[in-house]
Amino acid sequence: MRKSISKIMFSISLLIVGVILLLVNIGVISLEIKKLFVIIYPFLLLIYGLLSLYQIAIKRKSNLFFTLFLLTFSSLLILDRFQILEFKFMDFWRLWPLIIILMALGLIKPKFTFEINSMGKRYTTKSFRIGDVKYNTDNWAVEPMEISHGIGDVYLDFSKAFIPEGETELFIHARIGDVKIIVPDDLAIYVHAEAKIGEVRILQSIKDGIGNSMEFKSADYEEAIKKIKLNILLNIGDITVQKV
Repeated sequence: MRKSISKIMFSISLLIVGVILLLVNIGVISLEIKKLFVIIYPFLLLIYGLLSLYQIAIKRKSNLFFTLFLLTFSSLLILDRFQILEFKFMDFWRLWPLIIILMALGLIKPKFTFEINSMGKRYTTKSFRIGDVKYNTDNWAVEPMEISHGIGDVYLDFSKAFIPEGETELFIHARIGDVKIIVPDDLAIYVHAEAKIGEVRILQSIKDGIGNSMEFKSADYEEAIKKIKLNILLNIGDITVQKV
């Protein structure tokens, strides 16, 4: 089995660090080169963190908690090297509030977890971590779906979609980012939207602040041949549902 790019880079970085430390301890490397290593190692950590972020965004691998902590830690060390602020390696303990935040983000689970509802419909589950999620290609197929997303925007354009007859229900749970829904003017919709921190805008109605919840139901929803039911839960960000 091939190793991931991040694992290979970690192994190479660890090897380089080990060799340099060994040469320093036996007196082969001078103090000047040792100082050079102290300057450049934060950049190696940053590169590894970016590669890990690539694994998460593209291949949905790696550890989000470790990656975000490493990116923050290495960035602060680099800012210290440029004398923008003072932050040393042993100051990692000062990041303990960040650890709590990242742990909280990692422990938040989607509210919508079932696969089969009481009518026996199956839901396709889509899980994303970092980056924008877009359903806006021509004639994309609408189906009962659960979308769970970590950090980034969610964009659904039903004006370009193929919508089957009957009621199609979608659950969207996002942690940090904006959720924007576009629906054609003649489509019947039911929307239940909740943003813990941020704005909720459904057509002309707006709520802003903390703990916002809003519902909307088209007047012809019950009689409509095609209709979309949206359940949206967002931790931090704005929710927008608009017609075109």
